[in-house]
Amino acid sequence: MTALPPLLLLLVLVAGALAAAEVGHWLGRWTGPRDEVFDRQLGIVRGATFAVVAFLIGFAFSGAASRYVDRLDIIVKEANALGTAWLRAETLPEPARGKLKEALRDYAADRVALLQEEDMAAILSRIAKAGGFHDRLWKAALEGTQGNQTLTLLVLPSINDVIDLHTVHLSAARRHLPTAIFVALLVTAGLSLGLAAFGHGQVGRRFTALDATYGVVLAAALWMTIDLDYPRYGFIRTNIAPLVETLDGMKV
Repeated sequence: MTALPPLLLLLVLVAGALAAAEVGHWLGRWTGPRDEVFDRQLGIVRGATFAVVAFLIGFAFSGAASRYVDRLDIIVKEANALGTAWLRAETLPEPARGKLKEALRDYAADRVALLQEEDMAAILSRIAKAGGFHDRLWKAALEGTQGNQTLTLLVLPSINDVIDLHTVHLSAARRHLPTAIFVALLVTAGLSLGLAAFGHGQVGRRFTALDATYGVVLAAALWMTIDLDYPRYGFIRTNIAPLVETLDGMKV
């Protein structure tokens, strides 16, 4: 979503929040005090806007958290699938057993390297090579099970699970908060800050600490939502320990 470093993004969000409050204060001073009816309507609109912002932030954060947990679950499933395929490869005769186990170990190592990679060009390059790994796994499994129906039913489904989980994992990694919703969240957050400061400007007073506190809280909530929704982007990272442990257990 963004190429800005995490801390710089936080500073940009905080600066935007403070700028929105300043604009609202300036507009309030420019329009000046109004009658009681206007103030009452302003309070209604301001309260409704605050409620919408709270709903959108809650919706966005909940969705990001759910997607984060889904990614963690997929890593566990992928580790289990690789472990199962490794154990079932033991049933094959040599040299097919060694070829399949070597292919599984190389693939697991590539998955770990992929999930640890931060450079997007390197990530895309590894994803593009996944098809070659899959072909190697499948051919090794076919070679080892050829002519043996029992081994075919035992080994091939586990290899198929390993291959299918790549697509599942890739889909989950690309699933994020829709841009339209995020833009709506930014706009409503800015409006809520502007409306909060608008009333202060009408009476010619500043409540800098209060406006700044609200702005920083909103900016932090948005920042944490982005960080959670993009595990490779900021400080919240996906735990790949299950895959690492599975790879460590793949000893010949």
